[in-house]
Amino acid sequence: MYAIMSKQGPDFPDIKKLTAVLFKNIDPNDIEDFEYLEHVQRNCTEQVNPFACYITILLSKEPRVTWRHNTESHFGLVDLQFEDLIGLMHPSWRFMYLNYGEALYKVAFKHRDLFMQKGTAARQLPMRHRSGKYYWYHQVSVKVADNGETLAAHLNYYQQSSPYEAQLPAMPQMTSAGDISKVCMKELNRLGLELLPEYLSQFLPETQVKFMLQYRKIVFENEGKKQVKGGVLHLIDEVDTLENLNKLKQRIRLNVIDYFQHPSLDSAHGLALWLNLYFPL
Repeated sequence: MYAIMSKQGPDFPDIKKLTAVLFKNIDPNDIEDFEYLEHVQRNCTEQVNPFACYITILLSKEPRVTWRHNTESHFGLVDLQFEDLIGLMHPSWRFMYLNYGEALYKVAFKHRDLFMQKGTAARQLPMRHRSGKYYWYHQVSVKVADNGETLAAHLNYYQQSSPYEAQLPAMPQMTSAGDISKVCMKELNRLGLELLPEYLSQFLPETQVKFMLQYRKIVFENEGKKQVKGGVLHLIDEVDTLENLNKLKQRIRLNVIDYFQHPSLDSAHGLALWLNLYFPL
């Protein structure tokens, strides 16, 4: 049964514990090609891009940030640590940040034969700027070191984009050797669809979650249009009158506005459009 959870403090997965399990056999002393890692870090500092900052994350039993550049000018943190990333996320998107982070690590680990070939993961995140305002950041995680068998370190590139009041993110992407990996994307999409009901339960009660899981399919089949030919009453379970439908959509609208506080997510229809973008059918 679904339950409403606070956007401020739900039981999120512990990414440090996850990486400790997946990358438990990595010894920093056994990591190969540190020269390439240092080369990438030098390139980052030489770009002199005021809208970007960088960190390197070493994966092991104790995942940690081992290098950072320009993080103070963006996040106000000179000595940014692995755990600080969670606190920088907008509370309404923290669930997606952590759960998709877990999915990305699992896919990279499962398909390490592909990801070892210059593997990269990219996604958009709303992060708290040092000004206290939230901005969308484009995060690219580039594989920069391995231990001969699996991913051992990645460098995160954060490019500041528009304020949180603008745009919405699409599904994260994973590439190998520069091309989008169909194998990795298929697995990532499967994992994303599995966590969708739990994600919706962060801000919608059970009846509304069930409605949205059906309604977003109808919107997809209707090519995104608001008005469905012949109506939706006969297509939605447990909604028998137009009045009940309107009341249900209004309740969803209020919950969505309260949770996301984003102008593009202000209705059941707006939520359905974004779900179809981020969790493709």
